[in-house]
Amino acid sequence: MDTFALFAEQEYKNRHRKLYESLDVDLGIVFNRSDLFYYSGTGFDGMMTVDDTMTRYVRRNAALAAQESVIPVQEMPSFRIFKEIAKDSKISTLGLELDVLPYRTVSYITKAFDDPIIVDIGDQLREIRAVKSPAEQEYMKQAAKQTDDSFEYVRDKIKPGVTEQELSAHIEYYLRKEGHPGYINVRMFHHNLTTLAYVMTGESTATLNSFFGPVSGQGSCRLHKNGPSQRKVKADSSVLIDTTGVVEGYTADETRTFMVGNPDPLLLEAHQAAAEVQKFCEKHLVEGAQPEAIFAELWELVGELGMDKHFMGIGKDTVPFIGHGIGLELDELPIITDKYHQPLQEGNIIAIEPKLIFDDPRSGVGIEDSYIVGKNSAERITRTPWDLKC
Repeated sequence: MDTFALFAEQEYKNRHRKLYESLDVDLGIVFNRSDLFYYSGTGFDGMMTVDDTMTRYVRRNAALAAQESVIPVQEMPSFRIFKEIAKDSKISTLGLELDVLPYRTVSYITKAFDDPIIVDIGDQLREIRAVKSPAEQEYMKQAAKQTDDSFEYVRDKIKPGVTEQELSAHIEYYLRKEGHPGYINVRMFHHNLTTLAYVMTGESTATLNSFFGPVSGQGSCRLHKNGPSQRKVKADSSVLIDTTGVVEGYTADETRTFMVGNPDPLLLEAHQAAAEVQKFCEKHLVEGAQPEAIFAELWELVGELGMDKHFMGIGKDTVPFIGHGIGLELDELPIITDKYHQPLQEGNIIAIEPKLIFDDPRSGVGIEDSYIVGKNSAERITRTPWDLKC
């Protein structure tokens, strides 16, 4: 295997075997960059075909892609390549990632292959990637250290008068200096992450402008109403920071709330409730556990703590999940919700993010940690202490 490869040869063989076993189509075509990287070892723009073999097609610089790729590489000068592939094969069923592909692309490919039956393979690809190997886990532990260290770096800069954007810039500077590539892969359609560090204080924390999570911030422009704003930190307030580390494409997700001075006692009580949720998860994120059962038990726990009306949002803005898988994308499987029914598997890595939002005081607090699901307990890989004062 070429020295450019990030993983051992056997690991790639295991990935390929699982993909062959999973896809029940004559031909699969993969476009999503995270999946291209996962199976070939290179994230170059292009696509990959899967039938009896795998072939990686790239739009530019095929020579370099061939050095990185663990499967054969061919140039893909244009979409006419699909007509070339179709000439030599009879395809009855064609697998495509319908959750991410534009309609125009699907239509073009369908015509090239003379209208085969189209099968959505997006969920199958996501399910395979949901279990992380020991080598993948090590990259994500390194990513978690990035976020831990960024919180330590920014802590003495959080004080009354500083803006959310200034604090976000400090964290982004630190993360980039430590090797963060400057992007976060998200699979959700039409969602833009505007920063590497979502910094929110006061009303910004309680204003939800995005479907993606329980907090979003107010942002700095009307086109993208999420992320840090020019709001200034006030004395006796809380500052919630949600950020990610990325190493070799693998993501860790972490949130901490910094208490400035002496915030409202209700915020302190809510923050303790979030800590109780995390303690519960460290015991219950185990192989075989049912996400819908964990979801129900966490809501019951929050109710016992008297915080159910504020948990994961307020009223109609309450989001329907408590945790989500992470990896090469920020929004992976499994999801801790009452709508996800696949049992947890050893090697899943899940971000659990209890966040509590209030109308009075108009603010919020939260914690988010990344956990590796184990046989008997979870391993928390984000290590920053929960109680942080400035």
